[in-house]
Amino acid sequence: MRLRVGYAPSLASGILSVAVENFTQAHPDAKVELFDLSTGEMLAELESNKLDIILTVASDTKTRGLTWTPLVRTTWKLAVKRKHSFARQQRITPDQMAREPLLAFCQRDYPEYWKIVTSWLNEHRQRPKIAGEYDGAESLMTAVESGLGVAVVTARTAQLFRNRAQFKILSPGPKPLCIAAGYRTDRGDHKPLAVFVEDLRIAAQAFA
Repeated sequence: MRLRVGYAPSLASGILSVAVENFTQAHPDAKVELFDLSTGEMLAELESNKLDIILTVASDTKTRGLTWTPLVRTTWKLAVKRKHSFARQQRITPDQMAREPLLAFCQRDYPEYWKIVTSWLNEHRQRPKIAGEYDGAESLMTAVESGLGVAVVTARTAQLFRNRAQFKILSPGPKPLCIAAGYRTDRGDHKPLAVFVEDLRIAAQAFA
């Protein structure tokens, strides 16, 4: 039995490792393959049947042929370098943030991220100064550390990189992000897949 899983490390951290451990203990003959991909890549691979399940941002709009199981919601933080002028502030407003160069995940690969962040800024009548787009959390946080700008990241990402930057509360912040497991609807009766989804759901309860 083979289970191919696409995931984003900054979102799936903790949840995925626990679920895989539980699944493989219950199914010792199972082979779980993990693929670190962007949201866009995951959706494309799932659609072409190269992946069985993905862990990423749940889309607000219905995705034809896909079923989503919500796992956990996460809030947002503003990542700044340790010696930034915001370093002594606990809370940052949208207008304060909009004055800074903004570093972001690549719009093509992370469309839901862009939708949430830009909608939030539009609500507060702010136009960000995009200073760079990045293909993953590691490169984005390296840019923050280098002083190239600030970045809006999830609280889960902030936890992973807590020793490399300062993370401030955005007040008011964007709406919480829903991390979910997605799979092809026509695979819904695949028993091992259903078991793994349940393992993910149970593992996510610890992060709720």
